[in-house]
Amino acid sequence: LAPRNLPRVLESAWPRSPCWSAATNAIQEAHATSRGDMCRIAVIGAGPLVGIQHCSAIKALEAFGVELACICQRRADDTAVAERFGVPLYSDVQEMATHEHLEGVVVSAPTHLHLPCVEKCIAGARDRQKALGEERLGLRAILVEKPLCEDLHSALRLVELAEKAGVLILVGHQRRHSVFVQRARDLVQDANFGPLRGLTAEFALLKPESYFKRDDPRLAWRGQKGKGGPVLINLIHELDLLRYITGHEVTTVFAATSSAARAAEVEDTGAVTVVLDHGAVGTFFFSDAAPSPWSYEFTTQENKKYPPVPGSGPGDCYHFMGAQRSLAFPSLRSYRYGQEVAEAGWDAPLTLEEDTPQKEDPIRLQMAHFVKVCRGQEQPVCSGRDAIQSLAVTMAVLRSAETQAPVRPGDLFTSSACSPVSRAIADPKQTSADQSPTTTYRETVAIGDFGFSHDKKTSASSSI
Repeated sequence: LAPRNLPRVLESAWPRSPCWSAATNAIQEAHATSRGDMCRIAVIGAGPLVGIQHCSAIKALEAFGVELACICQRRADDTAVAERFGVPLYSDVQEMATHEHLEGVVVSAPTHLHLPCVEKCIAGARDRQKALGEERLGLRAILVEKPLCEDLHSALRLVELAEKAGVLILVGHQRRHSVFVQRARDLVQDANFGPLRGLTAEFALLKPESYFKRDDPRLAWRGQKGKGGPVLINLIHELDLLRYITGHEVTTVFAATSSAARAAEVEDTGAVTVVLDHGAVGTFFFSDAAPSPWSYEFTTQENKKYPPVPGSGPGDCYHFMGAQRSLAFPSLRSYRYGQEVAEAGWDAPLTLEEDTPQKEDPIRLQMAHFVKVCRGQEQPVCSGRDAIQSLAVTMAVLRSAETQAPVRPGDLFTSSACSPVSRAIADPKQTSADQSPTTTYRETVAIGDFGFSHDKKTSASSSI
C-alpha cells in the first residue's frame, strides 16, 4: 500500500479533529510494522439493520490490510450477503472458527445468541490452534453487538470466558465513537462545566409494523420479554452514553413503562428517573410507537438509513445541566454567563457558544478501532466489563418497572452470579445480600441457528 493513499482512506474512516493527524500516523505505523498479512474478520449475523453495515465497514478498510474473511448466517440458504461481498458462507459458528484464520469476529446475531456465539468462536479457535500446533490463539478480539447479553448472568459468563481465553471483547456501543459524543464528553467533563446538576434525554420514533414481522419466527424475539423491547434494544444506548459522556455511574433507578400501543409482551413507552453517584439526577422518556424526530438517530443524522427531518431541524435529544454551563446535544450549543455579568442568575443574559464538528459514521469509526484492538494497538473503548455496567442499569430499569420500586443496579450482582468479574464490577456498598435461587433450563435454538443450542440460567425470583 503506497503511503500517499492512506490519508485519503482515513478521511472516510476517522474523525477530523485535533488528533486526526496522530490517528493517521498511528494507522500508517501499525500497517508498516505489521506482518504484511491481512487482519481477517468474520461477521456472524449479517442482517439488514446492523450486520450488513459491519460488512461494509470492514470492506471500506481493505486499503490498510483488513479483509472480510467470511459470513455466518443462521441458514445455509441465506446466501445473498455472502454473494454480494464475494466471501465464503457458513451456518455453523464453531466450524467457521475452526476452518478460517481469523484475528477478529463480529457477533451481530440476536442478543440471546451472543453468549453461545462467543463460546463457539473460542471453541473453534482452540480447535484450530490445537490442529496447527500454534502456541497462542489466533483469535485476538470479538466485537459483540449491544446489548452484550440479555441478562447479567450471561454477560458475566461471556466476559469471564473471553478473559480466560485471552480474547478481548469490544461491545458495539458505536455511539461512543461519534464525533458529537466525543465533543460532548470533552465539554461535560471539563472543569468549567460542572459539577453536573442533571440531564434530560428523549428517544421517540415509530417502528413500522414490518419491523416486528409477527409471522416470521426468526424475528419473534423482537417482541419477547427478556429479548426485545425498546429498553433492552434502544434505551441501553442512552443509558450507556449517560455513563460515557458524564463519567458518572448510576446508583438508583425508578421507571414506569407501558405496552398499551401494541399490547405486546414488551414495553413500547416509558419514563425513567436516575440518580448518579455524586447526587445529580436525570430523566429519560422513550417510545418506539410515536412518530417523532426527537431521537439520537434523527437528530444526529449519522445513520443514512434514516431520512432527513423536514423543516428547520429536529432540535436536540439530550440536555446536560452543569453548575457553570449547560449543553444541548447534538447541536452542541452551550450556554453560560459571561465574565461581564455582575451577578450570574436569571436577570443576566446568557452567552451562547456553538461547535460544529464534521459528521462521521460511528460504525466505520468503531470498525477502525476494532482493527487496532485486533492488532494489539488499542484497548477496547467499551470493554465487556464496561458494557456490563450499562447492562446492569438497563436491567434495573426493567426490574423497577416491574416492581414499581426504586432499584440499585449494584444490587443485581447477587451471590448467585458471584464471580471475579462480578465482584470487580459491583460496588460492595451497593451489593445486596439477597440470594435468589437459580433454575437451569435447556433452550434449544431452532435447527440452523448458527449450529448450536445452549444452557441458560435465570433467576426464579425475577422475570428479567
